Amino acid sequence: MKKTTLYLALFTTPAVIITAPACINAANDWQVENVENLIDQINPFSTTYEYYLIEAKNAYYSLSTYQQSNVRNSTTLFYYLGSTDNQQTYLKTFSDKMAAISARNSTFLRDIEEANRYYHSLTTSQQAIIPNYLYLQLQNYLENIAKMKAVQLDFEKLSVLDSSYIYSYETAMKAYQLLPYDFRMLLTPLMSEKKREYETYISPANNRSVAQQVINEISKLSTSSSMDEVASVRAKYNGLTILQQNYVANYRDLLYIEEVQRNTSYGWDPYYIDEMEKPTDYPTNIEVSKKGQLYTVVMPVTEMNQYTNTKIAVSDTITLTIPYVAVPKTNNNDIVTMTIEEINEDSILFTASMYDENFEFSSYIDIEVKGLPSSTTIVRLDNDGEYIATPYRKIANKNIIKTKTSAQFKVVNSRVQFFDIHADGHQYEIEQLAKRKIVSGVENGYYKPNTQVTLGQYAAMIARSMNITTNESSTYLDISGKWYETSIVALLETGILEHPNSNYFNAGKVVTRQEAAVLSIRMLQYAGVQISDPDYKKIPFTDFKQLSTSDRYFVATAYEFGIFGGKKNGQFDPNGKLTRSQMAKVLYKTLQIAKMI
Repeated sequence: MKKTTLYLALFTTPAVIITAPACINAANDWQVENVENLIDQINPFSTTYEYYLIEAKNAYYSLSTYQQSNVRNSTTLFYYLGSTDNQQTYLKTFSDKMAAISARNSTFLRDIEEANRYYHSLTTSQQAIIPNYLYLQLQNYLENIAKMKAVQLDFEKLSVLDSSYIYSYETAMKAYQLLPYDFRMLLTPLMSEKKREYETYISPANNRSVAQQVINEISKLSTSSSMDEVASVRAKYNGLTILQQNYVANYRDLLYIEEVQRNTSYGWDPYYIDEMEKPTDYPTNIEVSKKGQLYTVVMPVTEMNQYTNTKIAVSDTITLTIPYVAVPKTNNNDIVTMTIEEINEDSILFTASMYDENFEFSSYIDIEVKGLPSSTTIVRLDNDGEYIATPYRKIANKNIIKTKTSAQFKVVNSRVQFFDIHADGHQYEIEQLAKRKIVSGVENGYYKPNTQVTLGQYAAMIARSMNITTNESSTYLDISGKWYETSIVALLETGILEHPNSNYFNAGKVVTRQEAAVLSIRMLQYAGVQISDPDYKKIPFTDFKQLSTSDRYFVATAYEFGIFGGKKNGQFDPNGKLTRSQMAKVLYKTLQIAKMI
């Protein structure tokens, strides 16, 4: 009876008509009417009760003070929200807690969490009286705390022994810079520590000094050294960072001694002794001459280091590094002539020849160029006069170009922006590949990261990224004349792709996760990366045993290299379709391991 009487009292209250001043725009009447209609829909016995209560509250508090005074049934709204006194108590308490939040206080994070706890301690009706701007402010704080903790975790996980350390560091720093100022300041001590660690990591002087200690240890070994002595040196080498390992010029000596210990019948190689007695860094019997801006290198194959890479200082800023296997054994008594012409400040022309004919190396050689701006991108001139992708990587102030053939390289400032990848988890990889002209947008500045990738498209990206070309045509009926024809033929010649038992290549099919894993490992094999047999016992995928024996090898190896992870349900999902976003991550990681990016 009391409740009924109250309802009657509410709805029999005499109407009070207030005339709006002339300065008030009459167009605002519809807003007042909208609030009144929402309040009229509030029914405590209906399933829509909570919805209309919150909608009416939000709409009411969005009105001006004058408009609020014109809402005929505002008393009804306040009744359902609770008594005015309680309403003001909840609102004041929450407002005070939000006002107390300040980055200047040592309790900054604790105050945010306290305000959040108080908000969630309120009932739905009590929460409804909280102004929307205060609620959004709290949610913004909470989202930034989550982002900050994610960046903190990324920093804490950084390890200089990780093969992707530079990429992981750059990714963490990028995420750190995107944090609001107040939250960045909380991570400044940790960021500064990681920055010092990174600067030490890329310091040539420090890396050379640390590597020299291992060089000295290796030089003390011989094939008569005990297995424990060799194992101790191996452990020291493995404890170096990737950059430090690059300075260990006699690493192949360690490999040779380990091989002899595994195969004692080999004995001692007298030619290897002779080789060790020769200078390993810069052989003196390889001629380097300069005429204007043209450098000429005359390299007798017999003067190449057999167990270490042959390094040739062409100038103060350019160094060539040539593996022994880059020249076929059939050319052991021949001479390779290489020229590097500095066409201008941002372009060099590299040529390799033997007996005045173009010479193609069997494996990639390195052209190290120092002093280029860190923001630049290196591209290669193709036969059509277009600048296209070329494999290279950056280490400190050096850019190391990988090539097998003569080519003209140019330094460009490349900026790429796609409108639809700002929220994509692989934005960094997409932008890096696009800057190098390995991938491109689909249309009008859009990348379309969720679109699936066909085998023909992926083959073209792999061929671009590794500078794999051919002049041969295809015999497959469905790719002849297509834009990706030469890329597929080139990858078939290298063994990265397999010939199907059909007259059709089926280049239009979507690449699966399992197929992408196979392609990645074959790319690494072609690049000359040393790959050990995977430990199948450590593979966590619940559907791993469903794969064929050969597929297990590729999937397990891709997992150990960090190219692929599993899904949230613990499966690898071999038949899952690869999207353009996922493809960018897989391709970037593979090229990074191959030292081509």
